[in-house]
Amino acid sequence: MNSASYLKSLVAKWGIEIALVAMVALVACLFQDAKFFTLNSTTPALDESSEKLITELVKIVDRAKINQQDYLRTRSSDALAIYNQQVTLVNNKMTELSASVKENPDQALSVHKFNLLVWNQFEELNKELSNPRSYRKPANSNDAAIEQLAEKLLQPKKIQQTAFVSVGEFHFSKMDVGAITAMFIFGFMCLSRLWQRDEQALQVTDTLSLKNRSLFLDTLLASMSEALIVIDQDGHFTKYNAAAQRIVGTRIKDVFNDWSVNELGFYDATTGNIFTKEELPFYKALYGETVDDLEIFVKNAEHPDGMFISLSSRCINDIDGSIRGALVVFRDITRRKQIEKEYQKAREAAVEASHKKSDFLAAMSHEIRTPMNGVIGMSTLLADTSLNAEQREYVGTVKRSAESLLMLINDILDYSKIEAGKISLDPQPFDMKFLVHDILEIFKPAVNEKNIELELTMNQRSAWNFVGDQGRLRQILVNLIGNAVKFTEVGSVELSITQFNQQNGKSTLKFEVKDTGPGLREEDRQSLFQKYFQTKTGMKVGGTGLGLSISKQLVDLMGGKIGVESTYGAGATFWFTLELPQSEVQEMPKNSDVNFAKLFKGRILVAEDQPVNQRVVTSYLNKLGLEVEIAGNGAIALDKAKQGQYDLIFMDCQMPVMNGFDSTKEIRRFESDSNKTATPIIALTANAASSEEHLYKEAGMNDYLAKPLELPRLIQTLQKWLKPQEQADVIDLKVLRKLQTYMVKDQSLASALIVDFESTAPNLIGEMKEALSSEDLQRLSESAHALKSTSATLGAHQLAEICQQLEDCKNSQSAKELVAEIDMHYTKSLNELKSIMTKAA
Repeated sequence: MNSASYLKSLVAKWGIEIALVAMVALVACLFQDAKFFTLNSTTPALDESSEKLITELVKIVDRAKINQQDYLRTRSSDALAIYNQQVTLVNNKMTELSASVKENPDQALSVHKFNLLVWNQFEELNKELSNPRSYRKPANSNDAAIEQLAEKLLQPKKIQQTAFVSVGEFHFSKMDVGAITAMFIFGFMCLSRLWQRDEQALQVTDTLSLKNRSLFLDTLLASMSEALIVIDQDGHFTKYNAAAQRIVGTRIKDVFNDWSVNELGFYDATTGNIFTKEELPFYKALYGETVDDLEIFVKNAEHPDGMFISLSSRCINDIDGSIRGALVVFRDITRRKQIEKEYQKAREAAVEASHKKSDFLAAMSHEIRTPMNGVIGMSTLLADTSLNAEQREYVGTVKRSAESLLMLINDILDYSKIEAGKISLDPQPFDMKFLVHDILEIFKPAVNEKNIELELTMNQRSAWNFVGDQGRLRQILVNLIGNAVKFTEVGSVELSITQFNQQNGKSTLKFEVKDTGPGLREEDRQSLFQKYFQTKTGMKVGGTGLGLSISKQLVDLMGGKIGVESTYGAGATFWFTLELPQSEVQEMPKNSDVNFAKLFKGRILVAEDQPVNQRVVTSYLNKLGLEVEIAGNGAIALDKAKQGQYDLIFMDCQMPVMNGFDSTKEIRRFESDSNKTATPIIALTANAASSEEHLYKEAGMNDYLAKPLELPRLIQTLQKWLKPQEQADVIDLKVLRKLQTYMVKDQSLASALIVDFESTAPNLIGEMKEALSSEDLQRLSESAHALKSTSATLGAHQLAEICQQLEDCKNSQSAKELVAEIDMHYTKSLNELKSIMTKAA
């Protein structure tokens, strides 16, 4: 507020009183004795001792300021002692000065003012000494006032008064002055009354505004859904809204007065213990503690069934920072807690359903893998028999199709693995041309039945060797081509592969599967890669709706992109791109098929209840050179293990009478009690989930094999737990090492001859079997001679010797036995040659 506004407010408030006082003073002056109007008077000067005391006091004050600054700068006790001496000296001098002028009232009054100024100055100095950091000096210092008053005391004063007031050339008598003063006082009173009315009108306006604001705030607080309580520093509820009253109760005003805290009914939502007064957030906020979103269970007379609230509290600070009260805000979260409880129940139900789903998938996995074991096992055994080229091609297609189906079963049945994104890649060098031709072979019967074309387009490039997971790539292409064939009734299906952007040893490949089917609508195209989504046409054809979703997941895992382009009624083009490292020809794996050979020797017990599986595993093990005994359930396997001696036991996990886990535990207990050496036990399971590996170990099993049985995995497991037969003298290492010293087209002559041996020997053995069936001994002798030469060149002397015997044989029965022996020795020699070359590399 400026000085004018302050004056107006002062006059409006106290103007009448000031005017009345002035009027009384005027009357007193007018009728006072004439001596009041003396012409002039002079106050006598101070004596010499008083003047000296004043001069010394001014100097002492100046020295005290200097000593105070020295102490503030140095914090020296000596400086503080000097400053205290100055204070004592001032007190003494001031006492002497007051005594010297006590006889003269005017001088005593001036000395008293001087005394006040000096001690005010020392009070300011003492405040600065006590708190130099926070202290701020006043805008108007006493230094100048002390010096000015000292000068006036040291000089005599002359007061001139006159009975007349002169203004220029005009002279006014005492009565004239009184009249003018009275008129001024009357005008002052009128102005005061006018300003007083304005001030009253303004006060009325401010009062109405405050009332309206207060009413608005009360309405606002009452309409808030959150409960609000204001607490004073004594803990009393001074302000609250309707929401707070609904929660706390109608006796909210009595809280912390005569109402028990127990009746408030505030419980810790976590522990269920009732809050004491000291534990309540209301009370803690008065000590500066902040609470945010504390969940509290309320159960009182207003809410006998209980309710949940979320409470936050803050302290309210005064302008000086002291705590004057607290603000508490809380809201009803009962509905949210009910939803959370329902969500928890739903989650538990979902978890239970997930467990049931896992149990169902495990059961389905077991049921599906059992026939798949028969399909793959029998096709593997069939491939090992005497077949012509066309039959061998058919069997190979059946086997690869079954293996592809098995991979799909592994991914689809292990649904939790797909959902969790735990599918891993196994990058290996592979031939892209061989892969896509092999995939197209699978769909030839379907396209022939529909009488549609199945075409392959690959841009001109000599090398199509890459490093990648060909199994997952096969899965994607089988899904896309399968969908295209399924939906195409007329026209063609084309697989197009294009290479571009070749750099840093990598190539970007774009795969496109084009069909002339019904095409896709725009709304179907946008949702096509979602799980379980099927178009109306797809629902009619059938399927699970998972194929494209799995394909997208695999493409994303490989770091590629997938999409579809389609015009409704004009077919569709599904495409995906991958970036794959290029592979040199010599890096390409040779034929990785493992053939049967009598590689092992020993006695095996197989506990299996399914007849098909019994036949498969018995044939596999017999062809590998092992003796096999079958036990139809776990109890029979236990009896046989107690009575006989076995080198290895294959134990099916799910069997009637006694399952494999219990049987294994009993076998281990028997071995422990009889101090018998533990026989390796391998679990045979249709559940390939590695998460159950701990179950096999807990039962006492050494390892596990998943059904359907794969010959490479079976041989690998047997090599781990059985000692293989001696392979000595199968290959003459001297001959082979000599061939390794010669080079042909950047590879050793030995490697080139092994590749030729692997490709030509099966055909020669096939010709022997055909000649034997037609009893053409001449053709039989020629084929044996050709195989003998190749075998001898590579150092496979045992195979060469048997071929020589067959070449000289004239007996059909003996020839049949020799051909079977040649077949077995060929596999053994080839495996040994590859093993030697691998170790050499």
